[in-house]
Amino acid sequence: MNENAPIEATSEKQIKAIAATTAEETEWKGYTLEQLRMKRAMALVRREVGRERLDMAFGNMKTRVNDNGIRGLLFDNKTIGHLKTADYMLLGWKLSQALVKLWARSRK
Repeated sequence: MNENAPIEATSEKQIKAIAATTAEETEWKGYTLEQLRMKRAMALVRREVGRERLDMAFGNMKTRVNDNGIRGLLFDNKTIGHLKTADYMLLGWKLSQALVKLWARSRK
């Protein structure tokens, strides 16, 4: 059929028949059993990968806490090696000032 040819006039019956067949074709009929099995397998794989990531993150965090105490959660290993007692005191002071300001704002 020539694409540049003008569209021929069709009867209403033909138009309704074409519309009915396209509506039936576009109506979603659901997944097949094979597609459902594949989707379930993919969901299980995603869940396993997510679980492994969480286990790895928790293991790393646990190791850092065992090695450096609770400060291992706040700073990475390089930073912990360079912080002195005075630095911790300064951080504590700044944190307490911020908390006091926040507390004062909440009372207003």
